[in-house]
Amino acid sequence: MDRKVEERLPEIVEERLQEAYDAIRNGEVKQMGKTERKQKRGYRRWMSVAAALALIVAVPSAVFAAAVYFQKNTQQEADRLTYEFELNYELVPGEYQVTPEYIPDGMAEQGDGKYCGEEDVWITVMPIYTMAELEKANGQIVVEDIGQVEHTVLSGMTADVITFRETEKYRRNTCIFLFNERDGYVLHIVAGYKLEKEELLKFADSLNVIRTGDGSYETVDEKTVREQEKAEAAGLEAEAAGNWDELMRLGIPEDKIYAVGEELYTYAGAFGYKVTGYEFLDSLEGFAEKDFFDYTRFDGWLNADKTLRPYMRQHYDKTGALLAEEEAEQLILRVDIDVHCYDDQWEGLPLDEAALDFELNYVKETGDGVYTWEEEYYDAVPSEEYSLQMDNSAVYINVAAHTQGEDRKDFFYRDIEKGESISYTLLFIVDRDRKEDFFLSPCGVNSSIWQSEYMTAEEIRDEMEGYIRLE
Repeated sequence: MDRKVEERLPEIVEERLQEAYDAIRNGEVKQMGKTERKQKRGYRRWMSVAAALALIVAVPSAVFAAAVYFQKNTQQEADRLTYEFELNYELVPGEYQVTPEYIPDGMAEQGDGKYCGEEDVWITVMPIYTMAELEKANGQIVVEDIGQVEHTVLSGMTADVITFRETEKYRRNTCIFLFNERDGYVLHIVAGYKLEKEELLKFADSLNVIRTGDGSYETVDEKTVREQEKAEAAGLEAEAAGNWDELMRLGIPEDKIYAVGEELYTYAGAFGYKVTGYEFLDSLEGFAEKDFFDYTRFDGWLNADKTLRPYMRQHYDKTGALLAEEEAEQLILRVDIDVHCYDDQWEGLPLDEAALDFELNYVKETGDGVYTWEEEYYDAVPSEEYSLQMDNSAVYINVAAHTQGEDRKDFFYRDIEKGESISYTLLFIVDRDRKEDFFLSPCGVNSSIWQSEYMTAEEIRDEMEGYIRLE
C-alpha cells in the first residue's frame, strides 16, 4: 500500500515502545487497580511501562498510528450507531480463533461460534472482523435502532454492550462489540434476549483469542471480481423486484379464482379439492382437543366459554415499516373440504398421500376489479408469544392419521387411493376485521409466486394452481 511512514524512531525509543506494548499485551497494565497487593507487586514494572508510554505520547501521531492496526471513531445519532475505522496498512492482517473460558450453565457448544441452551438462550460469536474484512466493509460498521450503549472493558478490550429499544416487548437480542486495535480485529457477539446479562458479560470477559496465521488484503483483481459479482447480484435483485412489481400489477388470473363448490386441481389434475361449506365461529366449543395439531398454543388465549381473547398486533407496510399497533379480536373459521384422488402418479412419482392442509392467502382488490396479493402484513407483538396464526395454516383437522411422536410432522397428510375421496374439516384462526381479506388454497400449490428471481410475472401466473374465494 502507499501509506508508508517515512519517519524513523531512535533505537532506544523503539525499544521502549515495544516494551510498552509487550507489557500491555501481557496484561500488566490491564491488571492495575484490581487489588492493592497486585498494585504493590507491579509498582516497579508499571513505572517502567509508564515511562515508555510517556515516550509514546511524545512521538508524532503518525508514528503512534504505526503501532496499532486501526483507529476507531464512533458517531451516535438518535438510534443509529456508526463505527468508522482508519486502517493501518503497514501491518499484516491476521486470522484468529476465539475460545471462551466460561460458558453459562445449560449451554453447549454447537460449532461455528454458536453456544445454545433452551429456547431464546443462546450466544453466537459472529465471524471476526479482521483488518481484511473491515476493509471489505469500507471501514465501517453500522448498528440501527439502538436503545442504550454501555462502554466497558471485556477480555482486556474496550467494548460496547448494545441493547435495543423496548427489548422485552420486542424480544430483541443483545450485541457486544469488542475492539482490539493492538492486534487488529473486532469481535461481534450476539445473544438471545432471555440470557441473563451477567452471564453474557462473564462469557464475553473470558475470551481467549489466538492469531492462527496471516491474512491479506484484497488485490486489485480480487476487488474487481467482488465488485462485479456484487453488481451482478444487484442486477438480478433489480430484475426480481421488477418481476415482482409486474406480478402485483397483473394480479391473480381470473380463471384461477374458484368459488365455493368448484373443484381446484393440483399436481397436474391428480388431486381435486372442493370447499363444500364454511362458517365463522366465536367459540371452539364442541371441537375435540385431540384433533388440534398443538392445543397448547391456545394456553392463555381461551376464555371460559372457549371464545378467543384479543391480542396485540402490529401492522407493517410492504417495506417493513411499522404503520400501527392495535388490539385485534379473533374468530374461528371452519372450512369443510372434499379431496378426490384422480391419479396416484405425478411426473412419474407415486402420490401416496394427499396434503390436506390449506392456507390463507391475503389479497386486495384493485380499482379495476382485479385481485392481487396484499403486500402489507400483520404480526403479533413478540411479547404476546402468540402462534395461533402460524404460517396462516390450519390448527385443526378431524381426520388426522399421523398423531404419535415424530409421525405428527405429517399430521395434515392422509393416505389416499386412486378413485378415493376424503371429506374433512379444518379450523383456522383469523382476525375479525380481516375475515373477508383472503383466499384459500392447498398449502404449497402456488409456490411459484416466490420465484420472481427466476421467472417472469407471466410464467409465475401460468404455473399457479389457483385459489378458492369464500363468498
